[in-house]
Amino acid sequence: MKRAALILCLAPFCLVAYADSPAGTTAAAPIVVSVPAAVSIALPAPAPKPAHSCAEIKAFKAKLHRLIDAALKYPQQLLERPATGVTSVAYDYLDGRVEDVHITMASGDAMLDRAALNAVKNADYRKVAEGITGQTLHDVVIIVYDNTGQVDLEAQENRTRHQQHLDKDQGCGA
Repeated sequence: MKRAALILCLAPFCLVAYADSPAGTTAAAPIVVSVPAAVSIALPAPAPKPAHSCAEIKAFKAKLHRLIDAALKYPQQLLERPATGVTSVAYDYLDGRVEDVHITMASGDAMLDRAALNAVKNADYRKVAEGITGQTLHDVVIIVYDNTGQVDLEAQENRTRHQQHLDKDQGCGA
């Protein structure tokens, strides 16, 4: 029997393996195989979570908006004088918490803007803990304030158009 050698080199280290060859065969010259030092193995990516439909996201955001509306507390000074205004507040929602709460369109009344910010920050999101989880939702809530007793149809139409524009930007609008 003759011995054949296999030499495997990985970066600065080499491994030598010997194998006996049957009698009557000629031993081949050693085989040298070099492998680069940085060998990477691609692992399959974890299966993505199923995306929620636009209808599910819109329904969930409507629940968030109702919670924010319930948390809206106007200062007494705003209740004692005629005031109108529209404030848009953007925020990120994830699993019962909001972050990055900021005004995207101010009303021109600092008290109204503070009330809108506080409503988004202080709403009881635990009430919608079930629903969309594990996915950050970027949202804007539009708060229309009018204590003059006059219905401002134009403000309501602007709110609806603005919300439709936001939905379209997020890929959920017609």
